[in-house]
Parts: sequence; C-alpha cells; structure tokens
Amino acid sequence: MIKEKTFDYLTNDLAFKQVFMHEELVQDLINSFLDYVGKSKNVPIITVIPEAYISPNKKGYRGYYGDIIVDREDTVISLEMYSNIFDTKAYKKSLGYLCRLYSNQKVGINPKDYKKVIGINFIKGNYQGKNNDITNPYSLKNKDNQEIGEDVLLYLVRYDLVDKIPYKEDEDRFIRYLRIIGSTDIEDMKKYAKGDQKMEETIKWLTDWCISSDKENYNMRINEAYADGEEKGEEQKGIKIAKYLINQNCSKEFVLKATEINEEDYNKLINSKK
Repeated sequence: MIKEKTFDYLTNDLAFKQVFMHEELVQDLINSFLDYVGKSKNVPIITVIPEAYISPNKKGYRGYYGDIIVDREDTVISLEMYSNIFDTKAYKKSLGYLCRLYSNQKVGINPKDYKKVIGINFIKGNYQGKNNDITNPYSLKNKDNQEIGEDVLLYLVRYDLVDKIPYKEDEDRFIRYLRIIGSTDIEDMKKYAKGDQKMEETIKWLTDWCISSDKENYNMRINEAYADGEEKGEEQKGIKIAKYLINQNCSKEFVLKATEINEEDYNKLINSKK
C-alpha cells in the first residue's frame, strides 16, 4: 500500500507530466476535451514533449518551461497543471507562452500557414470571478475589444467544479477525466476509472511514478533547471511576441502587459511598421 505522504496526485504538475507524457493517454485526454468543447479531434500526433522548453527570442530574455506540448498535424496544444490558485501573473505567463509557441514556428513558413495554438490550463478557483463554467475560453482581442480569430486560444479548465456535479457512471468522458485529475483519494480515482482501459492506465502510470526510485532524482533535476532559468533575469515575453500582437492591432496597454517589454522597444516596433 502507498503511504499517503509519498503519493503525488495529478494536481501535482510533475506527476501530471509523468503520466500524460505517454502519447496514447494524452491523445485520449485531448480528444475528450475537444469533444466536450465541440472542436475537431482524432488528429494524428507528431510528437509529445514533456517539460517543454521554449527558447528566448532575444539575448538576456528568459526561456519558458511548459508542462506538456503536443504537436499535432493541425495544431499545437499546450497542457498546464496549476495546483495553486490561478492568478493574473499566471494568466500573463500562459498568454506569453502560447504567443511564443505560435510565433516560434519554423522559419520560412508563411504566417498564414502557421498551426493554431491551443492552451489547456487545468486550474482551481474562479479567476477574476468570470470563470463559472468547466471550460472557459480566452482569445486575443484588439484595442476595440474585438476577437482576432482563433490562432491563439486559451482555455481555463476548472477541475474543482466537477465535485458539484452528481457522479454518473455514463457521464461525459472529459468530466470523468477531470474527476480523476482533481481527486485526492486513490480509491475514488479507481472508481471513476473502472472499466476504462485508458483511465485505468492513467492511474497505473501515476502509481508507478509515485513509488519509483527515480522520482526524487527527477524532482531535483527539475528544480535545478528552474533555478538556472531564474538566474538569467526577469521573465520577459519577447519582442517577437509583441510584434505579433501589434500586427493584430492590439492596444499598447495590452501589448505592454502581455509581453513585459519596455516602452522604448514598443515604440521601435511601432515605428518599424511605418
């Protein structure tokens, strides 16, 4: 039997990465989500990258470490687990990360042919009091508060709300996944997964990770990587992201907040368009 103090549930981002780094599991999770929000699914995966690193756009700027990146034939999907309350700082970081994923696509590709980028952030709590649903979409808007397509789309998914929904054995697949993800009781997790091969494999991988002798060493390596990133300077989102937002007619205030560039760099970008 696993001791409670040694067990990391899926709200732990390291455990989340170790489980959903497996292609067949993350594919099933993503498909259940896309089906829930009414978007296309069953698109082949090219690669799955846990602890994905997005390089900085400019010397002295900091790179990003994401939880899991899934590169599909038509989209790039980022999955992030937030065990703490999701706040404005986390929102800005998520937006900057998604914009960089979009703008960092292969050199030479026409921007019109860029893959769309979707962020799926698993959170708890009602961010800014405006996220009352299980899935809450955010898209980029211009200075007139008009949506700019769906090239970059962020979903805040509240796994804490499923506790308020009466449990049914035949309920929506994504809701079942959210019960498993948000649960802190292994017996409840097994109940939600019972009879479903992929979900039962999810719990098996989680259990194997929690009792693995590699767990402590992995945590140490990750902590060292983050510490190294902190030493490279304040978090900044990059000139390239700001350029993209400006080209999409976003307001100056929005660009400065989302990218954390200074006004001098912003003005240079504006002048370069003239």
